[in-house]
Amino acid sequence: MTTILIALHVLAAVLFIGPVTFAVSTFHVQALNARGGDARAAGAAKVLHKLSSTYGVLAALVPLLGVSVMFTNSAYWSQGQFHVALTLAVIAWIILLVLIIPRQKKMMGSLGLLDAADHDPETDTLADGEWLKTKKQLSMFGGIFSLLWLIMFVLMYV
Repeated sequence: MTTILIALHVLAAVLFIGPVTFAVSTFHVQALNARGGDARAAGAAKVLHKLSSTYGVLAALVPLLGVSVMFTNSAYWSQGQFHVALTLAVIAWIILLVLIIPRQKKMMGSLGLLDAADHDPETDTLADGEWLKTKKQLSMFGGIFSLLWLIMFVLMYV
């Protein structure tokens, strides 16, 4: 059972965390280009935002499967690197859900690229002076998010 859960854990990490990390790292550049009138960048920003929000939620399966592995094999409970990795996964997920996705949503709303059901004109917009600040914040938080996953990878496999 442990082997199957480890395989699912690794598969979920590859399928969900990889695309989310890519999307988080490139969204802000595409959104800024879309603001400049690039229709291709607007389409890319829309896809990258959808990836961030959808796969970001699904990425919660990775630490959940990790905990499942720990419950099926008690040897993992005594190894501190797994506890640290799970803590970092929760922190990364919180950064994504609380800091990254809301800022992406504001950029998308300002570009008029949100679906009508997802768009709140009062909260989902950016003033002209906030674009560069938000881009820098997304770059910083995206870098932290990616670094946390890299640290977790090292903790798990080295």
